[in-house]
Amino acid sequence: MGSEGTVIRQTENFMEEKKREAEEKRRLREKFAGFQQEIDCFLVREAYGELLEYYQSEKMQLLSKIDNDVAVLNIILDIYKEELQEHAPNGILSNIHSMEEARERYLRVKFLMWRLEFLSEDTQLSEWMDKDMISVPFFRHMINASSFEKENTAFKLAMLMKEKGKSKWALSMLEFVDQLSPGEEVVYCEMADICIQAGQMKDAVYYLKRITCPTGIFAQYQEKWGI
Repeated sequence: MGSEGTVIRQTENFMEEKKREAEEKRRLREKFAGFQQEIDCFLVREAYGELLEYYQSEKMQLLSKIDNDVAVLNIILDIYKEELQEHAPNGILSNIHSMEEARERYLRVKFLMWRLEFLSEDTQLSEWMDKDMISVPFFRHMINASSFEKENTAFKLAMLMKEKGKSKWALSMLEFVDQLSPGEEVVYCEMADICIQAGQMKDAVYYLKRITCPTGIFAQYQEKWGI
């Protein structure tokens, strides 16, 4: 009976704690009502610098801990900052006019990435690339955050980018693959192949020199290049 009483008290305490948490979340949402309209206004005006500052405010830091949509937008803004650092055009916030649109884009890309990883289905992802609605920093984040086979997924993306003629994207993604799984012969061969197609022979030689133990893979590429 004693142990049963302990379990009952622990359960009651747990439920009370959850009630207090729910009440605190409700209170904060009421206190900071209207934040979504403020965010939407920043996005409509493309005032991204102001939005970044707004997100550093105490109320947004508190809301990020209790509101999933606010937390997701915080992640989106981190991706945006990476895009700025890498001068990536048409990034994650391009043509976004509301918090809801930003969240939907983020979740949609996550879904398409899973389809690429598990089903090798890339049609819709390819269409998004055509519209320049996804950047390399965006892809890298998605792979780091939600991919199970990171290097394989990144390599699939690199090959899709190469196929679509986005050579700079493909090369950047292959560099990312090399960070995830260093020393892969096929990765260096693909880097060299992109450079050769662009007439950048010096860069191609640089990548080929990174191959330490050539195998039949390298021989296949040599045949393709006629060397």
